[in-house]
Amino acid sequence: MSATRLKSLGKLVVLIGLPVAFVVGLFGAGVYVGHGHRTAILSFERDWLGLDVTVPGEPAKPRSETAKPEPKPEPTPTTTPEPPKPEPPKPEPPKPEPTTKPEPKPVETPTPKPVEAPPTTAAALPVAVAEPAPLPPELQARLAEPLKIRVKVVVDNEVFDRRSDWIDYAERHVRWASQVLLRELGVELELRGVVAWPTTWSSGQEAFVVLGAVDTDGADLVIGLGGRTIRTPVQAGPTTDKRQASSAIAFSSDPTSPAPHLRSLLRAVTQAMGSDPIAADADPIAFSAEERRILLERKHLPFIPEIEDMPPPAPPADDTVAPEGDN
Repeated sequence: MSATRLKSLGKLVVLIGLPVAFVVGLFGAGVYVGHGHRTAILSFERDWLGLDVTVPGEPAKPRSETAKPEPKPEPTPTTTPEPPKPEPPKPEPPKPEPTTKPEPKPVETPTPKPVEAPPTTAAALPVAVAEPAPLPPELQARLAEPLKIRVKVVVDNEVFDRRSDWIDYAERHVRWASQVLLRELGVELELRGVVAWPTTWSSGQEAFVVLGAVDTDGADLVIGLGGRTIRTPVQAGPTTDKRQASSAIAFSSDPTSPAPHLRSLLRAVTQAMGSDPIAADADPIAFSAEERRILLERKHLPFIPEIEDMPPPAPPADDTVAPEGDN
């Protein structure tokens, strides 16, 4: 075979083989990437394209009762009425003989026992959470003391744009965090409101500046939910020996999780209370025994904003002039 023919054959293989190899490689990479980001792709199709798809890991929405089809009425067969039959003569009933009736015995009805509501378990949560460790008697008493923390949630523009159900999203995470804190510390979170901020937070410092300008609306703690995945060790404002922090920030810790903000939200609340008992990458989520003890001891400290110490007022100037002495 001549060199010219071999050269032409090589050009033909390059012109046809390279596009085919590129298309096959692109298709294979698309299948691999699509399978790895299946949750994010399905969320995008549901939230942005309006497709009726099921996102794995999220609870299915209950169907409305109004959408149930009405049962069709069954046709009733028509029957021809029969002519009335003559009634036979009724025999007279025999007269009853007098008998002594036995006295009825009183029936004792058992007193129903009160049904206790089952405690909240980790099975109701979308992620794995370790069972609380046993506590000594003095900390058991602190755990039994109820405490309700009123929180207000502020979501940044990233969460607002990515999730059309951003209000329900914030409510779900606060409810899940409240279940964990109730078992670990005896603390319940009460959601006072959810608002959206028009900018995206790129750092924790920027988020704290925004949270400081937000009206609390009677909440003890203002929590920010940031849409970006930012690992920051400081997630709450400063605390002292006499007060808790009044603001905290929770960024998305795991976008592929069914509860992306739960771990970060728990760390934000506990840091606002003066400790950090949860490791950043622990699986399942577990509380450190020593940090949990600190939180229980600081449990009832107030959530008030930091007040800077103002210098004492200067004494009023004396207008009297002292007499000059002899030089």
